[in-house]
Amino acid sequence: MTKNGIDDIHATLRKRILGADYYPGEKLSENSLAKEFGCSRTPVREALKRLEHESLIEIRPQSGTYVRQVSTKDYTDLLEVRAYLEGLAFHLALERASDESLALLDDDIREMDEVIASMPIDMGRYGEAHYRFHHHLVELADNELLVQMFERLNLRASHMFLRSMNAESAAKTQSEHYRIARQLRERDKSGEKFVIDHLWRKKTYLSY
Repeated sequence: MTKNGIDDIHATLRKRILGADYYPGEKLSENSLAKEFGCSRTPVREALKRLEHESLIEIRPQSGTYVRQVSTKDYTDLLEVRAYLEGLAFHLALERASDESLALLDDDIREMDEVIASMPIDMGRYGEAHYRFHHHLVELADNELLVQMFERLNLRASHMFLRSMNAESAAKTQSEHYRIARQLRERDKSGEKFVIDHLWRKKTYLSY
C-alpha cells in the first residue's frame, strides 16, 4: 500500500477516535482493521504507530492496541500549560503578525459560527475548526518551537476536549474567540491575559 493509503487509514482512525466512535480503552484489532481497509497488517501497523506518537492510542506489549484513556487530571494539567503557551503566542503575535494574516482567524470563527448554528452541533467539525483557530493563533507568533509544543499538547487530549463541550459552552467559547481576534487586530496588550483566562476557564467545562 502506498503512503497515501497509510495516510488515509491514519486519518480515518484518527477521526473515529476524536469523534468518539471508539471509546476510551477500546481495543483495536490489526487483523480486523486490515480486513476492513482491504490491506495487509503492515500499513495498519504504520498508521497505528502514528496515532501512538500523537498519544491517541497505547500499544501494550503482549496485550494489544487500545484507545488512550485521558483522565481529567491529564486534561487539567494540559490546560494549565497550554494557557500560558498561547498567552505567549498572543504576546509575540502582537509584534509579528500582519493584518492580512489575521484573516485566518476570521475564517475559523466563521466556520465555527456555521457549526454552532446547526442543530445538533457536529462536535467533530467544531473541534477541527476550534483547533485551527488556536493553531493559527500560535502560528502568528512566528516561533517554530512554540508551534511544535502546541501541536504536541493539543493532539494529546483533543478527544477529551470534544467530550467536554456542549452547545452552551461552545457558544460562550465562540464569543471569546471574537474578542481574541479583535484584541489582536487592535494590538491590545490586555488580550494576552484574556487568552490565558480563556483557556484556564475551560477546566470548568470538564464533565468527568
